[in-house]
Amino acid sequence: MEISDSGEPIEKRYHVILHYERIAKEESKFEAMHNTMMGNTVVENAKISIIEIDPDIEIEARGLSKY
Repeated sequence: MEISDSGEPIEKRYHVILHYERIAKEESKFEAMHNTMMGNTVVENAKISIIEIDPDIEIEARGLSKY
């Protein structure tokens, strides 16, 4: 963590990319998404890339997936 001259932590912005694939045998897309999100294997087995980005870059917020 970087600290400013005043002693405050310097907040940074990051673009986080999470890639996880699995074959889901479920009754619906909702069940496949829900059961994937509830499992810890997403975090444990995912490939994660983190890129520091400019704090002034304009980023358009995106809504949640409709599965």
